[in-house]
Amino acid sequence: MIQPSTSRYAEVSTPFALRERVQCTWQFRQGDLDFHPTQVLPDGYVDLIWNGSSLFVAGPDSRAVMTALPPGSTLTGVRLAHATGAGLLGLPLHNITDHRVPLSEIWGLHHTEDWESQLYEAIDATKVLHALCASRAPSPDRQMQWIFATLSGQGAPRVSELAVSLDMSERSLRRRCQQAFGYGAKTLDRILRLQRFLRLASQHATLTSAAIEAGYGDAPHLVHESQLLTGLTPSELVARHVR
Repeated sequence: MIQPSTSRYAEVSTPFALRERVQCTWQFRQGDLDFHPTQVLPDGYVDLIWNGSSLFVAGPDSRAVMTALPPGSTLTGVRLAHATGAGLLGLPLHNITDHRVPLSEIWGLHHTEDWESQLYEAIDATKVLHALCASRAPSPDRQMQWIFATLSGQGAPRVSELAVSLDMSERSLRRRCQQAFGYGAKTLDRILRLQRFLRLASQHATLTSAAIEAGYGDAPHLVHESQLLTGLTPSELVARHVR
């Protein structure tokens, strides 16, 4: 007897030539008997997603969202590399923060219907999504790439120190980050710190020690941020998202 499948997320290879534009390529399949919604955490990225019938953009999330998919359905996506989404899509990302938007509403039906036709006929949707990304040639925003990389790493500086390093005002930095990431540098910093905590959680004996290394001031600071960004306690967050 064929057993029903369970929900599964997997990342697949991305052509080397696209590494500057595509952070990763992924597929998610909802289990045949799985009716539970999936929680998607904010991560500072934008995804182009094919759901089998339409191509849409998952804008940058400022907090976790719940996504309900029909049992047995499959999503195929490319996560755009940091600070390239605005250039590739051709709009400031704050216009689509916390939204799921058909690509046709951004590029127009004339520019997207051929891609959707190719995806509908394709045996491997990832190849079409890669070709779509390769067809656009955005100029990478090196300053914003540096900001993302700096805030992602250990010992991330304060936002005010970032502004000084780039010789710009905090107001200008906030505006540039809103265009490149969908929200200001302070929100991006909070989101990337939470992601850093999740990467470190399995390496520590306690969540508090992982939080301190990730950059939180203390355990209550982690609790507050976890509740604010995900609606979960740190223990619930780790149990759901760390394997």
